[in-house]
This record gives sequence, structure tokens and C-alpha cells, in this order.
Amino acid sequence: METSTSSYEELAFQKIKETGDNGLPQKDLIKELGLSTKEASLIIKKLIEKKRIIKRSVKENGKSIIKLFAIDDGGVDIYVSLSSMIEIPCYTCKNLKKCGNGSYISPSTCPQLSKYLLSNAKLAS
Repeated sequence: METSTSSYEELAFQKIKETGDNGLPQKDLIKELGLSTKEASLIIKKLIEKKRIIKRSVKENGKSIIKLFAIDDGGVDIYVSLSSMIEIPCYTCKNLKKCGNGSYISPSTCPQLSKYLLSNAKLAS
């Protein structure tokens, strides 16, 4: 069922995306997919949770209808180099689970973190 659900998710997303700024009425999507209301609602819920679509109540011809709109991700891929993060002492600290603001062990009182930040501040200058 998971494979078919994910393929229905992708199909639903493509149909919603095709409508652009006009959006797709939820009941039309249910008809087009040929699924039960319960199955379609589950797919819509998953797409909303994944932040791929939004659901809005829109007035058309004096009636309120629920429309689905694709969220444009802008098509921008962001790549982050993790090599500099390896040096951050928090990732190898044995007290990480105990650390937190207001705790006995905290970022504001940590000598290893202070040393790391000061050494990087000198490098940046």
C-alpha cells in the first residue's frame, strides 16, 4: 500500500501543480484520482505535512470551496558543506544530552565551545 500511496501522492501533487495559481478544488482532485474521500484526505494530509501543498477555503460564485495549491519551492537546491561543522566541539561532547540553556552544563558556560568560538573569531578577523 505504501508504494501505491506514494505514487498517488506524486500524482495528486502533479495535478495540483498543473493548476498553478488557480488551485484545484479538493472534490475535483478526489474525482480525478478515483479514490475514496478517506484515502484522498490521507494523501492530501501527507502532502500538507510535507509542505508540498496548502489548503485554502476560497469563495467562488458565492460558495465556499476548498482548493489545493502547490507550494513553489523555487527550484533552488542549497548545498551545505559539513566539513566545518565537524570541528564544532558540541558534536563530540560527552555532555551533549545534559547541555542546555539554564542547565548546569550550558553553551554559555562551556569552556570548549568558548575556545572554539574565540579561535574562529580570530581566524575571521
